[in-house]
Amino acid sequence: MNAEEKKSPGGRGERTPGGYSRVVNVVAFIVCLVIAVSAWLYVMQTESPEYEETFARVAIEIENTSRLSQTNSLSVIGGWNASVEVKVKGKKSDIAKYTAEDLSASVDVGAITAPGVHTLDVSVRLPERLTFVSCYPSSVQVEVDYVATKTVRVEPRIVSASYGTERELGDPVASPAEITVSGPSAVLETVASARVSLSLGELTGSVVAVDTVTLVDSEGEPVENPYLTLSSGSVSVTVPVYEKKTVPLKVDYRYGYFNNLYCKVTIEPASVTLKGERGALESVDFILLDTLDEKQITSDITRSIAISVPEKTTLVDGVTAATVTVENTNTSQKTVSVTDIKKIGNGYELVTKSLEILLRGPTTIMDKIEAKDVTVTVDLTKLTGTGEIKVEANVAVASSFVYELGTYYVTVKKN
Repeated sequence: MNAEEKKSPGGRGERTPGGYSRVVNVVAFIVCLVIAVSAWLYVMQTESPEYEETFARVAIEIENTSRLSQTNSLSVIGGWNASVEVKVKGKKSDIAKYTAEDLSASVDVGAITAPGVHTLDVSVRLPERLTFVSCYPSSVQVEVDYVATKTVRVEPRIVSASYGTERELGDPVASPAEITVSGPSAVLETVASARVSLSLGELTGSVVAVDTVTLVDSEGEPVENPYLTLSSGSVSVTVPVYEKKTVPLKVDYRYGYFNNLYCKVTIEPASVTLKGERGALESVDFILLDTLDEKQITSDITRSIAISVPEKTTLVDGVTAATVTVENTNTSQKTVSVTDIKKIGNGYELVTKSLEILLRGPTTIMDKIEAKDVTVTVDLTKLTGTGEIKVEANVAVASSFVYELGTYYVTVKKN
């Protein structure tokens, strides 16, 4: 047989058309089988109405609590945070659209008439295309108690604030200072106060913040119950930010006779430190202790005077009074007898014929002062009544540096 001779069909040479077709057919069959099985599995897993799924922790809703309260003065104390497992059936593609939050499980407390623990059946509502299979547990226990009311104080607490070393925080003040809480009696017994926690950030002055309140027990732990009702869920809290300022203490003079030439006035302490809000301190440059009446100071004196601080400020140093010392210098006293007492107005006769007037003034001048330099006048124009009447006299000295010491009266009469 030569090289060009064709090999027999059963040899190892070229495949016949019939053999090739058989291989192709086998491969095609296998591919189709895989596709068919995959499609069948997909349909069974996604479109089959017999697919089941369990949703855990489906929250229980408690219905008709308002009826429970209005009809029997009762409120839920326990069981409000219960949950159940719900098994549903449907297409997997439909079930995959939902979570436990989309399912509704509830119990009805509207028929309860007495306090205590009650076992109630759970009702389940499902989204469309889902079929209910089971619920576990099928019932839950709900505890109810009589409704009571309690008034508690509001406790503001500053959690965080930045205000620098030159300032300090005052005590926060809540408005309202108290709130009324209504709810289950047993829960109310554990409520000690209403806390407001404030995060204030950086402060440059006093601030007013509004925030929600949290009911807490005597240990400061939150008291949680959704059936507690507050008269105010949020409160306004004023947080004062105080600054300090040192200011001098001063005295004033009624007539202006005291000056550095003829009088030495010392104040101890000379200054004090005030604490207050910025607005209260800005306009304070000094504290005036008193206005001294030079005519009533007949000798050197030392006097304690209470320190009256400006409104909305306080003293930091704990000092409440200052000592004021007055020393007369380069002055002397002289008594003159005045007999020429002048009347303003008529109708009354002078009973007093003369007055002894004590004067003070610069020593260099006092030797020259005589009775004729002093004028005593009594104003009778508004005087009424009969008989002898004592009237305050006005004393004037010719020298503006000399003044009378004390207060003087004359007696007049009308028959």
